[in-house]
Amino acid sequence: MSDIELTDREHLIAKEAAKLAIEEMSSEFYKKIGKTVVEKFLIGVGLLVVGFFVGKGWKIGRAHV
Repeated sequence: MSDIELTDREHLIAKEAAKLAIEEMSSEFYKKIGKTVVEKFLIGVGLLVVGFFVGKGWKIGRAHV
């Protein structure tokens, strides 16, 4: 692969650093996926509530004062 020779200690440090980087990246990825899922769920709930109000004949919008 490479002409650079690593000591056992350097190899272990590099391996641990790579492991930590992968854990951090996957953690960020799942946080973003979770946020997207929650946002879509809340949008769906909002649409259901609006549909319920419209179905009952209630007016949604600005109140006429």
